[in-house]
Amino acid sequence: MPSPSNLNETASADDSSDASAMLPSSAGQTVRRVVIVVLFVGVAVMMLFRSRGTALDTSAKPLPVVGQVPEFSLTERSGKTVTHADLLGTVWVADFVFTTCAGPCPELSLRMRSLQKDIVKYGGKVKTVSFSIDPTYDQPPVLQAYAKRYQADPDLWWFLTCNDDKMMHDLVKAGFLQAVTPAGGGAPIIHSTQFVLIDQQGRIRSWHDGLQVASKALILKDIEFLLAEPTN
Repeated sequence: MPSPSNLNETASADDSSDASAMLPSSAGQTVRRVVIVVLFVGVAVMMLFRSRGTALDTSAKPLPVVGQVPEFSLTERSGKTVTHADLLGTVWVADFVFTTCAGPCPELSLRMRSLQKDIVKYGGKVKTVSFSIDPTYDQPPVLQAYAKRYQADPDLWWFLTCNDDKMMHDLVKAGFLQAVTPAGGGAPIIHSTQFVLIDQQGRIRSWHDGLQVASKALILKDIEFLLAEPTN
């Protein structure tokens, strides 16, 4: 069955044919040509506006500024100190894991490893950062072994820790707006599985479920947006 739009086009063509039949043959041919040209131009214009409309919709919806990551000073797996300032000017993706995690952490780290392969092309303008939420255990040597297991590039994927569980948990909750509950009563640490995207000014712009395969494409799309966004 023809679609409503096809019915309309058919009706229009039929109406034009009826009208042209009432005119001399030369005039009728002229009318037919005009109708065909008008229909062709109309379809072309409609497709052009649809295309432009899609582009405008994308550019007209900037990622919201959700919050500002506070200043911090933590220790990377290499032993060097990393501060909030070291990441300014870089788009980065954060997640929250711990090395003895028997729950979602291995999957999150596999997802992050997959993401790392795609950000190589940005030449250091994009990084991934994993924060240990069991920092007193996950000291640099432990994180080194964990990072090696997931083939983490030391230039693109940092692992950060400290000596104070509470300080790290407060940073995760207040700084990244993500949930974390300390271990207790036989229960393990419970924590967010979100990947948090931070822009060049240290502002949270979006987050995505790190356990979902589809999140990778969305994260990469947001990264492209932030890299193209004016920073002043």
